[in-house]
Order: sequence, then C-alpha cells, then structure tokens
Amino acid sequence: MAEKSDQNEHQFMVAAVEAAKDDTLDGVAVTLVDARGGRVRLHMATDIAEILRERVSAALNKTTGP
Repeated sequence: MAEKSDQNEHQFMVAAVEAAKDDTLDGVAVTLVDARGGRVRLHMATDIAEILRERVSAALNKTTGP
C-alpha cells in the first residue's frame, strides 16, 4: 500500500557538502535543494557529520556492496 504524501513534506537533494565557511563553526555545511529550487544550508558539528558519514557508508554498503 502506497504511503500518503504529506503536503507539508518536502524532498531535498544534496547539492553541495563543504567545510563550514564561518570561522565560529567547526564542522560541515550541507546545501540542500528542493524541486522548486528552494535552498537550505544545514550546518553540522564535526561529531554529527561523522555519524552521518557512518550512516551513509552503511547505507551504500547495503545497496552497492563493500
């Protein structure tokens, strides 16, 4: 059974990942873009970015192999 689409839900694609440009931030900045061209920049501290790296790696291993 297909899941109902929530009208408040937006799907984003990753457009860029880079070191945080702000000297007061220690981490990374991820730029996301939605289908309408809206952009969001998500800043992550280094420890959260490391967790994200581990989870992305695990997901890739499940879909493409080690």
